[in-house]
Amino acid sequence: MKSTSQHLRPLVLRQQLSPSSSNTRSFASSTIHPPRQTSKPTQKSPFIQQKPKQKQKLLLRDTIRRFIPEEAKKFIRPTGTLCTTPETAAFFVKHNIEPDNGAARRFTAGPAIQNATKAYNAVVAFSPRHIVHPHDLRFFDPRGHPLAAARREKYLRKSREEPLWIMVTSAGAASTVVRVMTQRRLKSAIYRYLEDLGFPNGVGEHKEIRGTVWITLYDPVKASKLPPEPFAEAIARALRSNCAQPMR
Repeated sequence: MKSTSQHLRPLVLRQQLSPSSSNTRSFASSTIHPPRQTSKPTQKSPFIQQKPKQKQKLLLRDTIRRFIPEEAKKFIRPTGTLCTTPETAAFFVKHNIEPDNGAARRFTAGPAIQNATKAYNAVVAFSPRHIVHPHDLRFFDPRGHPLAAARREKYLRKSREEPLWIMVTSAGAASTVVRVMTQRRLKSAIYRYLEDLGFPNGVGEHKEIRGTVWITLYDPVKASKLPPEPFAEAIARALRSNCAQPMR
């Protein structure tokens, strides 16, 4: 089943019956490969060609590591395909919500954001689509979950009211308090800078920033000791300069 959104054609949603159950649907996104070039490109190609002895395949340079929480690995394949209920699969397709966080692409727009991510030992990714938070994937178990309906309602409300979603996750050793507090500080600081730049919640006067920013902190203890402002300002300015689009 293809999404009807015209400006997201590079991403194709497909929905198929899972062989394990007639009541389970497999839900995934894939990228359309670009047409073969007939002449030598003048710029450096954004694709990496594998070694001749291996099967020929194009890999994007800006891909990020997919994060599948332990509690969701039983029904999410390594490729990011989510096996879920027909209700959830139909919901994601209808509202153009992406369950595969691996579909986001590394966001390195300019030296300021590159310096900030290096200082905070972080990776920043962006997708023009709304992506399900990794820790919410457990609610979309194909066997059903008592909170699945409530989570779908939450994402429906967010998709209608919040064009820009920001999620911050952490990897590495740190206490829960350190991780949560650091993530909240960075997220709040980004929203504040966006508001100062004329884009409160991603909405400007005639433009909006629609999609998902995903920040992964690989040393949350280090990040907790740094002020969030330089990092947040770099991301907010990069979003305004590179991701603002005419309002729908």
